[in-house]
Amino acid sequence: MIDTPAEGRAESDGPLAGRQLDALRTTYPAWEIQHLPEGPGQARWTARLRRPITAQLRAVGVQEHVAGPDAFTLASALAHQAALLHNRRSRTWST
Repeated sequence: MIDTPAEGRAESDGPLAGRQLDALRTTYPAWEIQHLPEGPGQARWTARLRRPITAQLRAVGVQEHVAGPDAFTLASALAHQAALLHNRRSRTWST
């Protein structure tokens, strides 16, 4: 399911969380990213890879789901996952 940037967030999340969610979704379009409020001042940020991963990708550390307590932690995890995907793809193309 591809949702628009405004979908999946509560009105009380505030504009900062909305901007962070939009930025993550724009930066990492291969991932379905959600911001899930868990209570006052608490939230869970999750991302699910939109494509299936192979055993080879799993072996190099690519994960189907990543999560974090805030947008910055999730962004860091997604950057790492993107690097793993890119490095694996580069090795495949060069052989």
